[in-house]
Amino acid sequence: MIVNKVDVDKFRETIEKARNDPSTGKKTIEVEGEWLLDKTGPQFEAKIKTENGGDFVIQSDETLILGGGGSAPNPVQYCIYGLVACYAATFAKWAALEGIVLKSFKIKAAANMDLTGAFGVTQNPILEHLKWEMIVDTDSSMENLNRLNEIAKERCPGYYCVSHEIFPEIKIIKQ
Repeated sequence: MIVNKVDVDKFRETIEKARNDPSTGKKTIEVEGEWLLDKTGPQFEAKIKTENGGDFVIQSDETLILGGGGSAPNPVQYCIYGLVACYAATFAKWAALEGIVLKSFKIKAAANMDLTGAFGVTQNPILEHLKWEMIVDTDSSMENLNRLNEIAKERCPGYYCVSHEIFPEIKIIKQ
C-alpha cells in the first residue's frame, strides 16, 4: 500500500525487523568527494550511490564572496536541504503509517549566517536561527499534525544531527 509516496507495508516490515533484531536498523552512510583542482566550474564533486537509481553526481561551489564561482549550490545549502528533506521524509512516513494522507507538503527553510566566525574575525556562531515552515494540505487535524511533528523531531536522523553534538573523527592521509 502506497500512501504519501511511501511503501507503508515495506516500512512496517522494516520496523518489525528492527524490533526483532535491532542490528537490522544499522546502516553505514558513505560519501566520497573530491576538490576539483584541475577543472573549471564547481569546486567539489561527489558520487553518491543509490540502491536502485545508480550513481548521482552532486557538485558544490562556494559563493563569489567566499572565493568560489557560485556555479552550484553551496555546501550550507546542501546541509539545509539534507536536513529538511530528511525531516519531510520522516514526517511523511509516519503520517502514512497512521493513514494520514498528505494532499501537498512543502517546506520553506532559512538560516542566518554570520561569516565573521568562519573568517576568524569573531567568535560569533556561524549559523543560527535555523527555521522552517511546513505547509501541509491534509484533511487531518492540527492536533494530529502537531503530534506528527513531535514524532519527526524524535525520529528524524537529520534533525538528530543538528540537535545533538556530533564530533567527526578526522584522519588525514598524506599521499
